[in-house]
Amino acid sequence: MEKSISVFIVDDEPRALETLSKSLTSFFTNVEIVGTANTIIDAFNGINQTKPQLVFLDIEMGSENGFQLLEKFDSIQFHVAFVTAHEEFALKAIKFSALDYIIKPPAISDLKAVLVKLENKEGRIEENLKVKQMFGNFLTPDKSEHKITVAIADGYDFIKVSDILYLLADGSYTVFQLKNQQKITTSKSLKFYESVLDSYGFFRIHNSTFINIKYIKRISKSAGGSVIMEDNCEFSISKTRKDEFLELLALK
Repeated sequence: MEKSISVFIVDDEPRALETLSKSLTSFFTNVEIVGTANTIIDAFNGINQTKPQLVFLDIEMGSENGFQLLEKFDSIQFHVAFVTAHEEFALKAIKFSALDYIIKPPAISDLKAVLVKLENKEGRIEENLKVKQMFGNFLTPDKSEHKITVAIADGYDFIKVSDILYLLADGSYTVFQLKNQQKITTSKSLKFYESVLDSYGFFRIHNSTFINIKYIKRISKSAGGSVIMEDNCEFSISKTRKDEFLELLALK
């Protein structure tokens, strides 16, 4: 017999709450909705009472937001999937911490991805750490102290952004090269990391190369242009990105 996944939904919009509830119960036989709430206090009480495995949490709820709910818990003993109507600053922070999110209206494929992840039973300790790391980034104005959460084969690495020399595309995977010569490979694409690190002083000089500008050692004009990083690795600059790159460095 298929074991059900207990789900709690938090959303201040009745129609959005109903749509998500119907999608879950209509398309997934292993889902049991144990409760819903449209305010932070009702959600906090309901989650403590029902102890769900998965909480779908709306980010913007009138004058409240989903982060205020998470702050009330001493530890996160459930899997969190944020729900939002559009791309926004908060969503970048969620991506940065490798937390799950769903764009309204929810696509069945996105819901399935979250449920499959839960069936594979990611550890609660990791979920708790990811949420704490997200709040740590929010509360730290110094971006050099921010840490990005990177999914690896057997869990997650929390990497300080200032320790990243560059990122390289390896097919659909991404390889992080760190200052300490460590390499970390993750299944997320380079395009994904470009979207979350673009405001941290990184620049994509080539389809396969995304560099931390502060670790450039030298720029060479030979062979169409290239950069030499502090670890002495050299990378070509794409012709289509060269002008923008030089303008960024105020070299044009």
